[in-house]
Amino acid sequence: MTDKTGREAEHVEKSPAGVVDPKDAAVPAEHPAPAGARGRIVQASPPAPVPEKRPTPAVKDTTVPPEEDKSALTGRNADNESSNQDVIRATGTMAIATLLSRITGFLRQMLIGATLGATVGTAFSSANQIPNLVTEIVLGAVLTSLVVPVLVRAEKEDTDRGETFVRRLFTLAFSILGIVTIASVVLAPFLTRMMLPEDSKANAVQATSLAFLLLPQILFYGLFALFQAVLNTKNVFGPGAWAPVINNFISISVLLAYRFLPGELDPHEPTPVADPHVMLLGLGTTTAVMVQCLILLPYLKKAGINLRPKWGLDARIKQFGGMALAIITYVAISQLGYVVTSRVAAYADAGAPLVYQNAWLMLQVPYGVIGVTLLTAIMPRLSRNAADGDVDAVVRDLTLGSKLTFIALIPIVIFMTGFGVPIARALFQYGAYGAESAEQLGLTISFSAFTLIPYALVLLHLRVFYAREEAWTPTFIIAGITLTKIVLTLLAPLMTSNPDRVVILLGTANGFGFVSGAVIGGFLLKRKLGSLGGKAVTQTVLWASGAGLVGLVVSWVLYWGVNWLLPENLPSIVSLIKVAVLGIIFLIATGLVLSKSSLPEVQNLARALQRIPGMSRFIKVDSSKAIELEEPDVPEIQPVFSQDAFNATLVPPPMSAGIVRGPRLVPGAPVSDGRFRLLQDHGAVTGAQFWQAREQSTGRLVALTFVDTNSLAPIAPATPGVAARRSAEISRNTRRLAELELDTVADNIQVLSYRTGCLVVADWFEGTSLKQVAEADNLDPHSVARATAPLFADAAAAHDAGLILGVEHRDRFRVSTDGVVKVAFPAVLDGTSAATDREALSSALELLVESTEPSPKKLRDISEDANLPADEAAQRVEDAHYALDSADEDSREEKMEELQEAQALTLAGIAQRLRDFAPDEPEEAPEALPVKAQVEPDQEDDPAQEPGFGGRGYSGSGVIIIGIFATIFVVAMAALTTWIMSLLSDVEASNPVSETIHGSTDIPDTPPVRLQPSSAVTVPDNKDYAALIDGKTATTWSTEEEDTGVLVTLDTPTHLAVLPVVQSNSTGARYAVYGVNQDRFNPENPQAGSLHQLARGKFEGGKEDIELEETTEQFDGLLLMITELPKSDKATIADIGLVGQP
Repeated sequence: MTDKTGREAEHVEKSPAGVVDPKDAAVPAEHPAPAGARGRIVQASPPAPVPEKRPTPAVKDTTVPPEEDKSALTGRNADNESSNQDVIRATGTMAIATLLSRITGFLRQMLIGATLGATVGTAFSSANQIPNLVTEIVLGAVLTSLVVPVLVRAEKEDTDRGETFVRRLFTLAFSILGIVTIASVVLAPFLTRMMLPEDSKANAVQATSLAFLLLPQILFYGLFALFQAVLNTKNVFGPGAWAPVINNFISISVLLAYRFLPGELDPHEPTPVADPHVMLLGLGTTTAVMVQCLILLPYLKKAGINLRPKWGLDARIKQFGGMALAIITYVAISQLGYVVTSRVAAYADAGAPLVYQNAWLMLQVPYGVIGVTLLTAIMPRLSRNAADGDVDAVVRDLTLGSKLTFIALIPIVIFMTGFGVPIARALFQYGAYGAESAEQLGLTISFSAFTLIPYALVLLHLRVFYAREEAWTPTFIIAGITLTKIVLTLLAPLMTSNPDRVVILLGTANGFGFVSGAVIGGFLLKRKLGSLGGKAVTQTVLWASGAGLVGLVVSWVLYWGVNWLLPENLPSIVSLIKVAVLGIIFLIATGLVLSKSSLPEVQNLARALQRIPGMSRFIKVDSSKAIELEEPDVPEIQPVFSQDAFNATLVPPPMSAGIVRGPRLVPGAPVSDGRFRLLQDHGAVTGAQFWQAREQSTGRLVALTFVDTNSLAPIAPATPGVAARRSAEISRNTRRLAELELDTVADNIQVLSYRTGCLVVADWFEGTSLKQVAEADNLDPHSVARATAPLFADAAAAHDAGLILGVEHRDRFRVSTDGVVKVAFPAVLDGTSAATDREALSSALELLVESTEPSPKKLRDISEDANLPADEAAQRVEDAHYALDSADEDSREEKMEELQEAQALTLAGIAQRLRDFAPDEPEEAPEALPVKAQVEPDQEDDPAQEPGFGGRGYSGSGVIIIGIFATIFVVAMAALTTWIMSLLSDVEASNPVSETIHGSTDIPDTPPVRLQPSSAVTVPDNKDYAALIDGKTATTWSTEEEDTGVLVTLDTPTHLAVLPVVQSNSTGARYAVYGVNQDRFNPENPQAGSLHQLARGKFEGGKEDIELEETTEQFDGLLLMITELPKSDKATIADIGLVGQP
């Protein structure tokens, strides 16, 4: 038939079956007609040659070899690498990227305080939070919780694999983000003052200047989230995980560059946008976010993502408008709580908002590293079980998740409560972030560490409700959390007389808010699920608490001994080493106690700790006693890894179970009056779902296609009459298709009709899904051609008979064990046509051809021709026939060749070209690597029947009862908080500012400003030292005697608020600050005991803002006295300023 050069084969390719030559009425014998219907066309075959006799072998093996599974379509060039290795590689990459992101994120957060100080750091951090908050409420939450699952669905269901959906989504998102970004920049003063009131102690003007340059991040944050989601649907996870690391590196570089820029931002000056320091911080940080977004563009291009603008809103998004509204409401309520907290903190102390942020982010570190690691496997399974309505499995997973949470986090909570201040000093007390701010942060960490437990429980509860698409239930829970938090936050300034302690109460209020959320969520789940396994968790709580307390006692004894031996005022790096050693001792002591328990979750905790470099040598795990958890898919764990604790907003994010519609069909459910039991979901298209099931009476495996004519138009459901007519039409067309008995359509098709749809039943055939085969990326080209040729031929036969296959998506196809692509789930839906048949077939062929290795040009050409629209292919054949009919004798042969080329573009022609490319009986057939065949499920392993998720709903009175319960709980939490903080107030009763937190009505409400001193003289020498008030540090004043100092004067008496001091090599020196009236003060005889003391303390950092007591009295002078020298016996002052309310 062909020679070695293949030239005759190329000629034959132009004469596909079914092409009738006007000169010859017969098709050449070497071109067989397509097998249109089973037994209808029989090909003639030459007589078989007489075989030569061979000697009988001594031993003859009569064993029948097992039938080879050719569904993989692979050849000799197949790669043996398994999908498990891909999962391990992707998971490892994301884990490393996440770890680096958290480390660099922490360094960035630490540098904000160390470089900028508490006051400027508050202005910068607050302004930098606003883009996150705006993005989250405008797009981020809806994108994560709703759009991403629909995006996955579009990629699975649409013939263009979601391309149109992505284009529309990108156009809509870019437009919304662009408008919101411009509006936010215009409204920057309003947004900033919403977080930091103008009359608060924070520098709202400086924050506004920074916000003008930081708010463009909204556009890039939103696009990054969208790009990452699109790449995830293409199984590209690495770039999205590494991009935040690059962002952090650039941000760190910006903060380091700030240290080398001449001068610095004044904490109390209304700095304009044009200031070089503001420009560096604002533009540099925004550039980091922009790079994080744009770095994904090359990967989008490589993945073939089309981002050309296309207007329109997909119906699947409209369908869940109510859910989107619930999610936006959720975010708005939770952000309201954060805004109230930020305002109260700013009124109390200039650096309190930064302290609150750092404390919250510090709590996220152990949860992100340990808690999330343990819950990675349980969270996706909990989502699926909740979506499937498996009550017992949900309760089991909730109990398991609670045990893992408690065993991991309770000891951490105990350690952070006991060592909050040492932790803060070790990690944050650097540079401009002084000891006072570090102590404030440490106490906040200690009093809010308990938040970790209810926070983790709330996230577990929310996972269940979102999986069931009960989007408003999490909104009610977050409303209870926020209500509790706001009430306690507003009470915080009234509970303590020391403004430095207000932020500690704010952290505690946040924790009690999550306690209320955990209680409310538990109550709601108990109503739906029954018992939540509280008794099973009690043992874990007791062991974890006892072990943590033992570890704390051992660590405190060591800490007390080290402090007794070592001197005070050691560098922060020494404190870091001390805390690290204490942490190791605590871990060892706690681990030894827990090792005596028989709790299986202890082994899971040990397994997680083994992943820390070097810990595997000391921690041994008995895997036989550990709780066995499934390995989640990469798409399931990616959202867990992508949560960056140091770039996230300070509110619990809404989450998605990856499901956007409640699955009425679940594994184990009986259908069709109990005739079938569902086994496994195999995908869906609009209006139909595909399932593998077992016939109960015979045990036969079947393929079920559930057709719902109501869901074909979810936005405007059809009337009953229209739905019934659609059902009848689908049933009639499917039965006519079954009568053809096509080889590539599943056998024994039955159609069970009902008014609003039908159920199509067909025999189940073993094999592999088309998508799984294509993902191998090592397919043999000839196997692909032989697998798809019969399908194209049968489609042509169906069209010739006036019917269609009714296929529109690859989920319809499976590759059988004999290596042929077949329609596994037949159903001729309304809206399908010959054109959609050709599109689906060409899409399937293209998918397989792209996965061939090598990919021959001839096969690629066939695939490209198959993508030609059906109308265009038919038009070319018609035009060629017309040209042939009107041709003269000289051009007839040329026109005949054109006709054959046009007919080669039809489905029959494509089928014949595929056969010619890969004959049925090649001289040397390629070997097919078998894939892991789908094991036929035993009846014993069938999913148990499940009636549904929960049995009790909520009446109107039930909602009122829940509201009353939440209100009572809020009052109880407020009373408990008041009692606890009254104890704290007693401890601080000796604080000199304890009586005047609220001040007097005589103190002006205007914000403090930088004042210009008129003179500076030394005391008691009474020498002029005007160089100390010129804003420069070149000239210094030094003293080697105690009870000496500097007097700074003003022209008029003023309410003084802050004394900014720059000292050099004077750490450890003690000072006292006094208010002075010049007309009654003699510098040569100060008599400090008779003056009004406004502050006292000890120098900790190079630059300090000494906050003065609020008083109604005005002063025109301020005396800074050195009361105790440092160890160097010399104190040096480089610059002094004054801040007050004129």
